[in-house]
Amino acid sequence: MKKTLITLAALTALMGCQQKEQPSLTPVSAKSSETLKLVSWNIEHLADEVGKGCKPRSQADYQALANYAATLKADIIALQEVQSEKALKRVFPESQWQYVVSSRPDNEAYECRGHEDLFSTPQRTAFVIRKGINYQAQADFKALALDNPGLRYGTSISLNNGQLELLNVHMKSGCFVSDYRKENKKACTMYQQQGPILEKWVNQRVESKQAFVVLGDFNHRLVDQQNRFWQELSKEDGERILLSSMQNLQSCHPKYKAPIDHIITGPISTQWIVDGSQNVDAFGKQGELDYKDMLSDHCPISLTLNVK
Repeated sequence: MKKTLITLAALTALMGCQQKEQPSLTPVSAKSSETLKLVSWNIEHLADEVGKGCKPRSQADYQALANYAATLKADIIALQEVQSEKALKRVFPESQWQYVVSSRPDNEAYECRGHEDLFSTPQRTAFVIRKGINYQAQADFKALALDNPGLRYGTSISLNNGQLELLNVHMKSGCFVSDYRKENKKACTMYQQQGPILEKWVNQRVESKQAFVVLGDFNHRLVDQQNRFWQELSKEDGERILLSSMQNLQSCHPKYKAPIDHIITGPISTQWIVDGSQNVDAFGKQGELDYKDMLSDHCPISLTLNVK
C-alpha cells in the first residue's frame, strides 16, 4: 500500500446513541460536487413477508421502519441482512429509491435462536440509492464468501462514471477478539481468510489512486487500538497509517457497547469528509435505548462527503 492515508472515517458503536445535527443535503448526480450522505445499517433480517424470518415484523413494524428511514435524509444506504429487493421496497419506496442487491444464492434456512417455530430468511448486502443519483452496479465481491454458502458477498457500486467506488460488506460474525490470528475457533479462522482478501481490495485501489469507501457490518472491533485486523489493513512496511475514529461516541445498545459497524475512507475520499458529519442515529432518540426502542439490533451510522 502506498504511503498515503487510509482513514477510518466513521467507526461507530454497534448501537450508538449519540446524535449530531446533520447538514442539509442535496442528492448528488453525475459530475456533481454536492454533498453525499452515506449511511450503513444492518437492518436485522429484513424479510419479504410479514411475520417471516428471525426478526418477524408486522405491517406496522415495516411502516415504522419506513417512517424512520425517511428521517435519515440519506443519499445512499448500505444495508446488511436483506432478503431481496421486495423486502427493500417495504421500507424504501420505489418512487424515491433505486436498488442494488447482492446475487448471493439462497442458503439453507436455520432455526432462529430462541424460536423453534421460526426459520431464517436469506441475508444479503444491498444498496438503496436515491433517485436522481447516477450509479453503476459493479460485480459482487464474491471472494469474501470464501466459496462458503454461509458467508455473504460484498456489494459494490460506483458513482460519477467511476470517480468513487463504494463497497458494502458483512463480514463473518463471532470473532470479537483483538488478534484474530491467535484464535482457533471457526469464526476467527474464517476471518483470517477474509481479512487479507479485503486488504488486497483496499491496497489495489490505493495504488491505482481510486477514491473508495468501505462500509458495513465488520463484526469486528476495529476501534480497539490493539486490533490486529485494522493494523494489517492500515499499514505499509510495518508503518501504521492514521486511524481517525468515532471512539468517543457512546453506545446506545442496552448490552453491547463496542463498535463493529464501520465506514472506512481511502486517501482521496478522506479529503472529501464534511467535518463533524460522522454520526450514529439512535432511531431518532436521545440517551440510553431500551430494547423496545430498537427497530433493529444495529443503529445506522453515517458520514457526509463533499465529492469533488
